[in-house]
Amino acid sequence: ELSSGGRSTDTTILSMSLIRRLRNDQDLLPKARKLLSFTDNRQDASLQAGHFNDFVEIALLRSALYRAVKSNEQTGISHDVLTMKVFQSLDLPVEYYASDPEVRFAQKAETDRALREVLGYRIYRDLKRGWRITSPNLEQSGLLRIEYASLEELCAAEDVWQNTHVVLTSATPETRMRIARVLLDYMRRELAIKVTYLDQGSQESLRQLSSQRLIAPWAMDENEILEHSSILFPRRKLGDQDEYGGNLYLSPRGGYGQFLRRNTTFPEYHDHISLDDTEEIIDQILNSLRIAGLVEKVVDEKNDVGHKPGYQLLASGMIWKVGDGKLAFHDPIRVPRMPEGGGKTNEFFVNFYQTVEKQVLGIEAREHTAQVPSAQREDREARFRTGELPILYCSPTMELGVDISELNAVNMRNVPPTPANYAQRSGRAGRSGQPAMVFTYCTIGSPHDQYYFKRPGLMVAGAVTPPRIDMTNEDLIRSHVQAIWLAESGLSLGASLKDLLDLSDSSKLSCLDFVQDALNSQGNRTKAKLKAHAALSDIESELIQTDWWNEGWLDSVLSQIDLQFNQACERWRNLYRAAMNQLEVQHKIIKDASRSIQDKRQAERLYQEAKSQLELLTEAENIVQSDFYSYRYFASEGFLPGYSFPRLPLSAYIPARRIRSQDDEFLSRPRFLAISEFGPRSIIYHEGSRYIINKVNLPVSDTGEGFAVLRAKQCPICGYLHPITNGDGLDRCERCGSLLEAPMNNLFRLQNVSTKRRDRISSDEEERLRQGYELRTAIRFADHGGVISARNAEIHFHPQGVHGEGKLIGKLTYGNSATLWRINLGWRRRANPQQYGFILDTERGYWARKEDDQTALEADDPMSPRTMRVVPFVEDHKNCLLFEPNEGLELAQMASLQAALKNAIQVEYQLEDSEVAAEPLPSGDERHSILFYESAEGGAGVLRRLVDDPGAFARVAAQALQVCHFDPQTGEDLRHAPNAKEDCEAACYDCLMSYYNQMDHRHLDRQTIKEYLLQCSQSTSISSPQTISRAEHCQQLLNLCQSDLEREWLTYIEKSNLRLPSHAQLLLETCHTRPDFFYEQEHAAIYVDGPHHIYPERQQRDQTQKDCMEDTGYTVIRFSIKDDWDQIIKRYPSIFGGNA
Repeated sequence: ELSSGGRSTDTTILSMSLIRRLRNDQDLLPKARKLLSFTDNRQDASLQAGHFNDFVEIALLRSALYRAVKSNEQTGISHDVLTMKVFQSLDLPVEYYASDPEVRFAQKAETDRALREVLGYRIYRDLKRGWRITSPNLEQSGLLRIEYASLEELCAAEDVWQNTHVVLTSATPETRMRIARVLLDYMRRELAIKVTYLDQGSQESLRQLSSQRLIAPWAMDENEILEHSSILFPRRKLGDQDEYGGNLYLSPRGGYGQFLRRNTTFPEYHDHISLDDTEEIIDQILNSLRIAGLVEKVVDEKNDVGHKPGYQLLASGMIWKVGDGKLAFHDPIRVPRMPEGGGKTNEFFVNFYQTVEKQVLGIEAREHTAQVPSAQREDREARFRTGELPILYCSPTMELGVDISELNAVNMRNVPPTPANYAQRSGRAGRSGQPAMVFTYCTIGSPHDQYYFKRPGLMVAGAVTPPRIDMTNEDLIRSHVQAIWLAESGLSLGASLKDLLDLSDSSKLSCLDFVQDALNSQGNRTKAKLKAHAALSDIESELIQTDWWNEGWLDSVLSQIDLQFNQACERWRNLYRAAMNQLEVQHKIIKDASRSIQDKRQAERLYQEAKSQLELLTEAENIVQSDFYSYRYFASEGFLPGYSFPRLPLSAYIPARRIRSQDDEFLSRPRFLAISEFGPRSIIYHEGSRYIINKVNLPVSDTGEGFAVLRAKQCPICGYLHPITNGDGLDRCERCGSLLEAPMNNLFRLQNVSTKRRDRISSDEEERLRQGYELRTAIRFADHGGVISARNAEIHFHPQGVHGEGKLIGKLTYGNSATLWRINLGWRRRANPQQYGFILDTERGYWARKEDDQTALEADDPMSPRTMRVVPFVEDHKNCLLFEPNEGLELAQMASLQAALKNAIQVEYQLEDSEVAAEPLPSGDERHSILFYESAEGGAGVLRRLVDDPGAFARVAAQALQVCHFDPQTGEDLRHAPNAKEDCEAACYDCLMSYYNQMDHRHLDRQTIKEYLLQCSQSTSISSPQTISRAEHCQQLLNLCQSDLEREWLTYIEKSNLRLPSHAQLLLETCHTRPDFFYEQEHAAIYVDGPHHIYPERQQRDQTQKDCMEDTGYTVIRFSIKDDWDQIIKRYPSIFGGNA
């Protein structure tokens, strides 16, 4: 039955059944016998493809074993010919398994021997009890029986049993045979078998033979942890005295001992059997089996800490026979009572193993996602078009724009987020009037899937909606202006940033001369200004309405081309420097005679990894398709428009596999997704393998030495972010005035990570293995001209018939391109919830493994003594809206309000789920406000309207009432959505529940927010342009001053009514400096120099610093204690404004 396994197994079975049926349909052209399957996560696509391919390999092996024992139905198969019989039954074409398909003569015989040896290991490994969780093996399917040579004669030989315990001497041969078989089956299913394939000493030779002769999937995986034989000791385990090696301990109190003491086990014996009796009986049974040559004493009692011999079942005593598929294997130890009529077999698998034969040979599935290199994607598309590749598991990359020729079947591995997504995906099949089959898997564990499973019409009735974009988004407009400048300058960006930067000095990585000339050219800027002005004229009326646009904006952007270009290069520079730094550090360790052999070997591996990363950045063969192709890179960094690329992504380095002709790769993720997907020890699914995030590229500190970490405080009330640049930072929140708590220390800006291959994806894995992280979001609004750039609006409730200002019920704050930090505080389940972060090796970059991570080997990623606990975070800029109810609401109300308002905004402005995101602030447990932000590239431009339009929020609230099944005019409970048959008590998928908020489902209740939404629907928003006044901003700057002279200068600027700086003590990482004051929009750095700056050495340092700043595009202005400040100010009217 479907759903008895899980989503991956069921999808694999459905896919396999459909492809087999399509291949048998002779009316279909070969190119139409294929399946396109969609999932909403690219890693799920990788997991599913790996699951399917592993399932096919296991099915072929089991089917071959079944046919082998079926063809020897009378005599069965003995160990000495087992692998040869299965090899012959499998009858694989040589190109499916040989590393060299053209090999002949002795080497062909060696290749065949390699496959037989691997088959031998797989066959015996498949005997283990329950190792394949979701697909029963042949024995569980009733298609295989293991009998034991001479067991019947042994049990009938009275002389063997005459000196044993009375319970054995009085037993009938049938009873003896039953208890002996149960013990032998137990040993066999726990792999206590003496056979070369499971011998640890022989397995290394097997692994080497496989890697030399075979290819995937039949070759041993290079990271596969091989099972080895266990040894059975007839005693209890003696704690720490027994070295763990997977051995078995058969104590009288254990399962087999209990089986022996059951009343039904020895029907001829009616006395009580004690524990001592049980121990004696077990010893005597094992000794009798030894006499028959079925088990062997492999450990002498003199060599055992418990003074008991160790036994293994001899593979030569096993006879493999065919079963009829009617009765599943019964284990009387774990299941005392046989079900009535015997154990039921799985009819699907019985039929599948009997009939599959070569039907599945050559059937493979591949993933098609944005993380697959372009050349491989194109190859898979071409093979899929012809039907050579019958199954593609894809993310939404295949929704449109890819020619797939004839297609009659589409699968959705999960119910899509929206009906529009369903319409787009299902529309890929059955074009040009062809019939088509579209089927969707709805898992029991997903409320979203189950809701639409019961109401399929609501999903199937979807329509495709066009994308929206905010044409007044400042970042978007800036990137287009910069693209115009690039076109007018004629500057070629080459293939890689090595064509633009001077790599001779890795500490600077300055632009090459011809690049710098283009950046400095005033003529290029003049031409670009004319073109850009003409391009923007069509939307000028909209731009005027924003808080960032002014007559000088275009000039300001073009004057900062040099600075913006260099800032866009920083991620590449950081990657390059980190790789170079790793090269240097590891080279020193290799040459250091005092370091251990283990340290040097580890350093050699890290050295080679750094070389590979440098090659990826500069020398990739197909650089045009790489994330580091110059034009694609500058688009992802926001310097150029890049609607198809993740903006400001983070990269994960995927090393090439040793046994495949595979290149090193970088995977990219949007940074808000990367903070969890690329989090410490997280698992990445890619191209049939599981990789673990084991390492980060270590950023260098401001000084160029050491390890870079930051500090910050987050307001416990409103969630506002306060980066700390000196001292302990502010004591009160800049935004709401609340007392701030202790700072978060050792904040580590996550940039790029490295992975290590863990193993092959197996068909036992149903869902992706995910690390549970505690994530927190913090917000900080931008500022322009020294004042926080945000718009406020108060929401006033106006009851009918009541005049005046009305009752204040909430506040709105909108910020264009506000700064968002997403902080990874640690594993959700950690011993000390108050201890944040993860242990990081600051020499090698390794993440320490989680204490309860049983899958990590001790030898993995050995840590150096230099470690630090750090808190990873990422940063991005989004159009944001904060909503704060004026009176405290309970957690359930805030969660319900968040869902209702988000859905209402989408309905009112016709947005999709992915275009607007909502999160609670300051955390999910303490919800004082709701953060909405435009998550799509460029923004949708709707959140600003809720502040600017006095009636917009009321209309959204009215929509929220309708979403929650209330009449927006009267508040009457309509009980359910239009056309719905079931009443909604608290929440349903027609109101508050969605695919994306499943973690909040337990809190949602529409009834708790009805009255508040009714008030909001009768409200007016009264807006004000700024968050804080000039006086408040000036006071904040004064608080950050570090000397009396700085305070004097700032007071002078304030009293002269000049433009105030935007920041004080802001770190400019490019030149490793903190100006006393900074004008962000004008990119001007102010230094107020005290008496110590008159000394020649300090003046030389100041000049060097100034040269670096000016080379990077900053304006540097110095005010000394002796200067005429008024004269200096007059020289810079564009910066200081006023009467300057």
